[in-house]
Amino acid sequence: MLKLIMALSKRNRITNVHPIEKIFLSIMPIIIMGFVKNPIIIIGNILFFVGLHLFLRNNMKIVTKFSLEIALFAAFSSITFVFDYGFKYTGVIVLRSLSAGLCLSLFSLTTPIDQVLYLLSKSNWLRDICDIAKSMERFLVLINEEYSIMYCSMKSRGGFDSFSSKIKNTGKMAALLFINTMDRWKNISDGINSRCYRGYMPYISESFDYSNTRLVLILLYNAIIVLCAIFFNKLLF
Repeated sequence: MLKLIMALSKRNRITNVHPIEKIFLSIMPIIIMGFVKNPIIIIGNILFFVGLHLFLRNNMKIVTKFSLEIALFAAFSSITFVFDYGFKYTGVIVLRSLSAGLCLSLFSLTTPIDQVLYLLSKSNWLRDICDIAKSMERFLVLINEEYSIMYCSMKSRGGFDSFSSKIKNTGKMAALLFINTMDRWKNISDGINSRCYRGYMPYISESFDYSNTRLVLILLYNAIIVLCAIFFNKLLF
């Protein structure tokens, strides 16, 4: 799924839009929603991003899976909050998580990681971090490929037919995945050194479609939800 998301992000309708605009559009609402207590505001943000996903024709299967997994994890990890703070507070946490999942999936499906690293690499303070992130991106792709091969191999041999076999073989797969990826990393390191790695990653220059009008509209939306959070936070339901 990682490779699919990376591929879809490079052919989206707004791939060439400046990443700064997409950061303000996708990341800022996550921060703002962290201070929102009124579920109606959060539901409004959820509907807004669902509409954006539909307008951009994003892969809704990936969006739904990504968002629901985050929401389910939040619901499972917030069970103890029910006894301390009640169902209302826990429901707000789950809604925040669902909203964050929709925001992050929009950013992931519209913004290639190379664009973000290219912008950050212009700063001498962040260049080393970008080089590490670029190396980790390739490493994660290898881990994902290794996992897919091992999972399909075990599943074809009936390794996940029963509950006990799922637990046992998942542990074996995790151990083998760790060992195999360490071997892969050694091969990557040898390959990089054999190609005369100069100590930094080259980044291809890119041109982006920037619009002041779009940025103003995005900031206006963020300002609206901030004002709603200020004036309607005390109204839980």
